[in-house]
Amino acid sequence: MNRKNVLSTLLALGLLTTVSAQAEVLFSQANLLLNKNQLSAVNYRGKGLSIPVGTKVEVLKRSDDEVRCKVLDSGAEFKFVSHKSLGKSAVALFPGFFAATDPAARIAALTPEEQKQVKAGELAKGMSRDAVLLTVGPPPPHRTLSLESTRWTYWSSKFSTFDVVFDSAGKVVSFGDEPAPAPVPTEKVFHHATANFHFEGDTLSWVNYLKGPILPFNTRVEVLDKSDSKVSFKVVETGKEFVFENDSRSGADTWALFQAAFAPEDQAPKLATLSAEDRKKVSASEVVTGMSRTAVRMAWGPPPPHETPSFDSTVWTYWKSKISKVKVTFDKDDKVASIE
Repeated sequence: MNRKNVLSTLLALGLLTTVSAQAEVLFSQANLLLNKNQLSAVNYRGKGLSIPVGTKVEVLKRSDDEVRCKVLDSGAEFKFVSHKSLGKSAVALFPGFFAATDPAARIAALTPEEQKQVKAGELAKGMSRDAVLLTVGPPPPHRTLSLESTRWTYWSSKFSTFDVVFDSAGKVVSFGDEPAPAPVPTEKVFHHATANFHFEGDTLSWVNYLKGPILPFNTRVEVLDKSDSKVSFKVVETGKEFVFENDSRSGADTWALFQAAFAPEDQAPKLATLSAEDRKKVSASEVVTGMSRTAVRMAWGPPPPHETPSFDSTVWTYWKSKISKVKVTFDKDDKVASIE
């Protein structure tokens, strides 16, 4: 078989492979700074050799520790590295700096003034978040957890930082050492107790144990702080502060539970819809046979969701203490049939 026939046979069998893979060429997504032929994912914004936004680079080698690249125009090689404080590998963070998409379209979508600032690599008040990203790149993720944050923190060196602060419209209001403007005062938002809630010390449990002092129905409160397991608030009338606590047993989101207990709306109109007798029982935090389902909800609060997952259930289970329960059973007319 001659050489031509051998070649044809190999092609037909799919056995001839490309000798070298096509080069991976990417575009820089911001104006970046090299320090001694190294680009850190910390994105230091001090001195260094500039790689302008939109620069084409070829990826030479990838590993968890570094990504080696070459600037196509100059042939200069550099490595992209991460830092242990960032909690992510170089490969994971690399796409935030270099991507297959030319950023030219993003730049063209900016205002003429923003385009000038991006080209010059300079920040300015009034810039959008995307303009900032194109100008100086992404902030290190260990201090700026989300790009939706109103404050982005950058490092100008290993020992100094500066912030870029955005307003509610996503525009830069300050950067560098310039102090951020005072926030515009906002009207306070109050919540109202949707039921009578018992507390111990300064703590209200999501279980709402039916013992101890009571925070009365429709008490107006102001939320001070919230976390995954707690919501801190104070009673507007007295200034006394409380903590609403959740734990894993509830199987529910803490803020969702709090909002079920304390609503933004004044609860007085809802109380007015009850019968005179039911209103008396709600005020006394009592549940008796014949009360409506709505009145029970106001008197004792929502039953803990881990045993009463639906308010439509015919039986609501409450806790008098950590070892004692009480069950409220409703009839077909949604009236209390029994309490045991």
